[in-house]
Amino acid sequence: MRIGVIGATWPDAFAAHIIAGLSALGHDPVPLGSFNWLGGPYTSRAASIVRKALPALDERGQQRIARSALENDCEVVITVEQHLMAGAVRQLRRGGAKVALWFPDSLVNLGRQLVLLAPYDALFFKDPYLVRRLRATLGLPVFYLPEACASRTSPPLGTPGTDRHLVIAGNMYPSRIRLLERLLAAGIPLRLYGPGFPRWAGPTPLRAVHAGRCIFQVEKAEVFRSAVAVLNNLHPGEIEGVNARLFEAAGAGAAILTEYRPALPDLFAVGEEVLAFGDFDELVSEATRLLRDDGLSAKLGDAAARRAQEDHTYEKRLTALLEKVS
Repeated sequence: MRIGVIGATWPDAFAAHIIAGLSALGHDPVPLGSFNWLGGPYTSRAASIVRKALPALDERGQQRIARSALENDCEVVITVEQHLMAGAVRQLRRGGAKVALWFPDSLVNLGRQLVLLAPYDALFFKDPYLVRRLRATLGLPVFYLPEACASRTSPPLGTPGTDRHLVIAGNMYPSRIRLLERLLAAGIPLRLYGPGFPRWAGPTPLRAVHAGRCIFQVEKAEVFRSAVAVLNNLHPGEIEGVNARLFEAAGAGAAILTEYRPALPDLFAVGEEVLAFGDFDELVSEATRLLRDDGLSAKLGDAAARRAQEDHTYEKRLTALLEKVS
């Protein structure tokens, strides 16, 4: 099928992985662009402010994207951005396209919940709690669909555990900063990557262990694989589901120390494919265990990679999505 994809396509972007997954399945993906006219992986907050102040820009941009999808004869349109307005969804459906949202964020980032007023053919969320509540009360075509990892045709890169740090790559927000400061004070060695610290974060000892840059694609996979473990703490807004980093790290063959959520045991075998923590003491205990056991990182990373490639690729997820939509 010819399938339109709405979303940013910077390196490692969700929409970029969907496009690659659709191609691998033999479909004809059409990148339709993003509503985030400011571009880049770390400007969504600024785009949100502009969007609220100038809604007419959104409307024109969405009409343009909808026209492009219909001009390209897209049979299905998948958006990963929740700002597609009801009028644009109706326009796409009148033109014969099926329209689906695959939302990759926590429920706290649903904003004004406008997605619930748009006539989507299907809505996919990664949090089982959100799916249950919306199904129980609103009668919408809502489905649970976790995120995924890119398919790999070669062994994982790097040698597990050669970098004797716990690695984390991502934004710095208050609960994460506080947790990492506590870990550093407890003597756990950290190495951080990402866009750095906002000015409001103030002085923090974490600046000394931050690389001061983002990592993407092959470099990210090498960093993850080589680390003692990838630390995957979760935003408090992740109620029952997990995030993209869990699957990214597993696909790279990294040892993973992740914050526990109820969906985790259905995705990975806890203790065999990933390690999990429910509180700070458990986090320190598991981190110390990883640092002391030279072979544990490789054992966990190899097991996680096997599970990810068997069960959690974009091809698997998109097959399930298209079965619901087509």
